[in-house]
Amino acid sequence: MIDEKSRHRTTLSDIIYFYKQQIERFSKIGIGNKTEFNTVVTDALINTTLKRLHELQQKRDKLIFDARSLNGVK
Repeated sequence: MIDEKSRHRTTLSDIIYFYKQQIERFSKIGIGNKTEFNTVVTDALINTTLKRLHELQQKRDKLIFDARSLNGVK
């Protein structure tokens, strides 16, 4: 069970890293320009990506907090 949670956290961290990279890429490409997949970078795309990044970071923080609480650390 601990191994499953550990793997989940690693996977979550990897996804968070991916979203951070996407934000960097979109900033470098610039609004109105296209990615290598022919996707136009828009404010909506950046805002949606940021929103999802924040959701994932909050989930990660909650998992860390819950894990500490289970261990008696507050």
